[in-house]
Formats: sequence, structure tokens, C-alpha cells
Amino acid sequence: MLEKRFVSSNKREEVFSKTIEIIEIDRKHYNYSVDKRQTYAQAIQPHFTMWVNAMHILGIGGEITEENSRDEMFGLKDEGTHSILCLEYFSQLGDFKLHHYTEGYKISKQVYKYLKKPMVILSFLIANELNYGVIEDLENALSVFGVKDNTYVDIHKEADSITSEDGHAIKLLNVLEMENASVEDINMGIQLYRDLQ
Repeated sequence: MLEKRFVSSNKREEVFSKTIEIIEIDRKHYNYSVDKRQTYAQAIQPHFTMWVNAMHILGIGGEITEENSRDEMFGLKDEGTHSILCLEYFSQLGDFKLHHYTEGYKISKQVYKYLKKPMVILSFLIANELNYGVIEDLENALSVFGVKDNTYVDIHKEADSITSEDGHAIKLLNVLEMENASVEDINMGIQLYRDLQ
């Protein structure tokens, strides 16, 4: 992974604005094909819950990551585990095939290798939480393929709100600053997000 310098500080406002800027540039090139989305369903969201829980287990972010872990595991409104919601959502595209699992594993493995550098993973998680526009693109793209149940998307529009202090992205940005994450780790996490899209 070649590291670029996206941010020059760990301040919430800069990380927020620069990450949004990068997502807006990149999202024009995202691939919303059925095959790509079914691989994504195996690669990111099922592990996302694990990565957030890892932050909590490591004692990073205190009550903020504890609450985020609870939301990911049990839901915001008793909708259940977000990993399962994700799989149910993308299963509307058809049966998952073996290559979705194997490719998904290869992608998620790229994140797991940073478990000893949790601020890289935290920065990666923040980028995923800040991709609000991508959630809307996803909903539009998948509706073309006949996806009708948008519970997963609706929940994430609320959970990942970028305009509310209750949004996961905003809360995790607070953790990044509170934990005094290094600029190098933040930039690595943003690059990791870009590499895995």
C-alpha cells in the first residue's frame, strides 16, 4: 500500500473534510455490479462489527466505542446485527457464490493485518462511516436489480449520519482526536479504505 498524505493533523474537522473530499472524488468510479456488491457483503460489513469490537476490547474510545459496538451488534432499534442485515440485503441479488467468500476474505485480511495498529483501523472505519453518499448510490444502483427491502440502507443512513453528533462517523472522529492518533496512521487508514473500494 503506497501511503499518501491526505491529512496533516488528527483534528476532527480536517479528517472529516479531507476524507469526505476523497470519497466524493472516488465514488464516481465505484463498481456497483451484482458480483462486486456480493463480494463486498462478505468483505467489509461482517468484519466491521469485529473491528469496532476490537477497538472496544483494546480500551480505545471508552463509552463511544462501547456504544458503537452495541449498535453494530444489536442494532439501533432492535433491527439486529448489522452484519446479518448486510447479508440479507445483498442476498436479494441472488445466491452468494464461493468466490464472493474467497475474495471477501482476501479483502478483509488486508484490514486485519493492522490489528496491532488500531488507529489505522479506526481511520479506515471512519472513512467507511463517512461514505453517506455511497449509501445513497448503493440504494439507487441496487434498486435497478430489483432490491426492495432497504432496511440495511435505511439504518445506515441514520447510524452513519454525517450531520448529527450521534452519527457513528462523528463519534469515531472524536475518538481519533481523543486518542491522539498519529497523522501517519490516519493517512494509512484512509489509503486502506481507498485500496479496498
